[in-house]
Amino acid sequence: MNRPPTGVAQRVLDGPTAFSPAWLAEDGKAVAPVAAPSGLDRALLERLRTGGRVVGVNEVLKCVDGAAPVRLPPAGQPTLERGPVLLVLPDLSGAVLATGLGYALVAGTSRFLGGALPGGVNDARARFARHARRLAGTHPGLPAVAGRFPPRAHAWKSPAEVAPGSAVAGQLALMASFARGELSGAEFARSWYAAGRRADERDERVRGMVGWALSEVFFLLEDYPIDPALREPGDVADEELVAGVRTAVESLSLEGGTP
Repeated sequence: MNRPPTGVAQRVLDGPTAFSPAWLAEDGKAVAPVAAPSGLDRALLERLRTGGRVVGVNEVLKCVDGAAPVRLPPAGQPTLERGPVLLVLPDLSGAVLATGLGYALVAGTSRFLGGALPGGVNDARARFARHARRLAGTHPGLPAVAGRFPPRAHAWKSPAEVAPGSAVAGQLALMASFARGELSGAEFARSWYAAGRRADERDERVRGMVGWALSEVFFLLEDYPIDPALREPGDVADEELVAGVRTAVESLSLEGGTP
């Protein structure tokens, strides 16, 4: 096994509670805060692993106090730590920083964040802002953190609110078309992922039923091999994919067309 790369924390971080601007500038990375009252825990590690699966990276490095990174076992869970603790993918496409101050920062490329933050960066920022307001009495520093990472767009919660021509509108149209049997599973998966990347790049934000529907499709596709030759027992089959997407479409009343 290759040794972990050295200097990871120095390259990724700019102090104990911030990512390096230079690292963020590479590939147009974005950042969102998430609630982390216990510090480093299983939920934070799972965010990183889910984002890693999307970009095709299965290993996780852990860095504490500037020491050399160590590899976490594929199925291993972290020891609960207050922080600051950095979890990072070996290719540096995504990272999670548990600050130990009641929150963590999730950062990475648009593809990585599509897995780590299924609702999108702006949705995560909006959720954290609400969390910060609720806990301002006991955690007075959280509102300032939310202020550093404000949502940058209105969140669409129903198909009627989604802007025509947006990438999210494209995702919904693909779902409706696939539910009507007009696309193969592979065509749908490739096109839907591409539209999702455009939505992330444009900072398009969703919530409510639209957010739920897109998240449901994302998790279905995560277990759907586009190449049938790679299919294994337990993977999502074409019939399951169609049924799941149809359920999401019906939940949004899109059966006959697009928003």
